[in-house]
Amino acid sequence: MMNNNVNYPIVGVCLSLFLFLMVGLVQADLNKGVVAGWTFDQAKIVDSVGKHHGKLFKAAKSGVKGGKFGGCIRTDASKETRGEIMVPGLEKILEKEFTVSYWVFVRQAANHAGIWKGEKVGWGPNFTFRILQNSNANMTWGTCTEGNENWFATDNAITDKEWIHVCQTYDGSEATGYVTMGGKTVIPPSGQGNPKASKAPLKLFKARPIEIGAGRAIGGNVGEDTFADCDYDDLIIWDRSLEEDEVKSLGKGKRPDQALLVKAHGKLSTTWGQVKSYNTMH
Repeated sequence: MMNNNVNYPIVGVCLSLFLFLMVGLVQADLNKGVVAGWTFDQAKIVDSVGKHHGKLFKAAKSGVKGGKFGGCIRTDASKETRGEIMVPGLEKILEKEFTVSYWVFVRQAANHAGIWKGEKVGWGPNFTFRILQNSNANMTWGTCTEGNENWFATDNAITDKEWIHVCQTYDGSEATGYVTMGGKTVIPPSGQGNPKASKAPLKLFKARPIEIGAGRAIGGNVGEDTFADCDYDDLIIWDRSLEEDEVKSLGKGKRPDQALLVKAHGKLSTTWGQVKSYNTMH
């Protein structure tokens, strides 16, 4: 016999509470393993987590208003206009398992320019990781092991003149590229495979920085460099491979928001601590 005395308001409250707790769990997860984060709110490149501060070159500016969350880095495609960050404390993390994510606003992309770490952006195992824009529509990604350039391209994966979230996870066996546009997160298809197999340890380039807004040695030719006309915001590195739901949460504007103690390369450091206000989102 059907019970017509169901208390729908109570059911609704319980459901709302359940959803709230689930969102909280995802948010809490985003704090786990954060080892470096650059919000680009200040005029200098400052690591909000540790001591991996960076430098700006030529016309590059940080703290520019109009970022995804407050300030951002702006490059204008002029020669050597870029940012760079040395990360000696993160090399062992980048060797085995990590996630790198950032927001990008493309005015005019440049061939193989974006955010990456290595000696050259490709044409051999010359980088640790790369998340690059090839054009205003196409991207190229990858990681390198000794003797192998494990790259993959995703065409028609992005658009220009709007904030796009890009993220590459690496779990020790494969790298996965994610793109979020308009709140929708996808793993864009690639003829080379996305995810792309790449068995740890990755090849490290300890003497080379993370570069922002530049591409080096296009075609393998030293000196043939490119520079993008883009804005970059919220570059974050984790010491673990994020789950797909966590990447989706980042793409919806969620961010690490608690001060935690984590072990980064054998040392305790305070991580991302409410470094930007959610009220600045746009």
